[in-house]
Amino acid sequence: MSLDQTHLPAQRQGEAGIDDAALIERSRTGDVAAIALLVERHADTAFRIAYRLVGHKAQAEDIAQDVLMRMLSYHEGWLSKTSFHVWLRRAVFNRTVDIHRKQRPWAFSPLEAAADHADGALPQDAAMAASESEGRVAAAVLALPLRQRMAVTLCFYEQMTLAEAGEVLKTSVGAVESLLHRAKATLKQELQTAEE
Repeated sequence: MSLDQTHLPAQRQGEAGIDDAALIERSRTGDVAAIALLVERHADTAFRIAYRLVGHKAQAEDIAQDVLMRMLSYHEGWLSKTSFHVWLRRAVFNRTVDIHRKQRPWAFSPLEAAADHADGALPQDAAMAASESEGRVAAAVLALPLRQRMAVTLCFYEQMTLAEAGEVLKTSVGAVESLLHRAKATLKQELQTAEE
């Protein structure tokens, strides 16, 4: 996923070596260059999370683009209430929820996922079997209710802790555990049924 570079400031000399913490602090004071660099650095993360939630490349790009463009337009203090990483994941989730409420969930395309994961390292038949298996798991995850899907995405794909996932979802650790438990049970049942 690539954000349109025409929206990013041209002055970036020496900023590539600055860590996220410093950029986040600068962005809190309204530093447009710091915000733009954060956007550039985390565009792939926003897309990846959106894609895991919707399973459709074009829709995920639209969600990530909306979130990142909104981020570029914020003013002083825009990150003052939560950490940047939590804010970004919550913003992607919220945008996905907004779209989800307006239309039916998107159909998952196993061929699209297989193309994204193929690296040519495995023999062709092994790669096809792995892609088919990944496609079944991804399709089963996409069939989960949205909050369960987000909990799975955050905890398993994004490797966040239960507490971090709870912060993104604005819920307790216990509620995240419950979402994951229900998701695992549903996934196990769906995958076993698919194998029969």
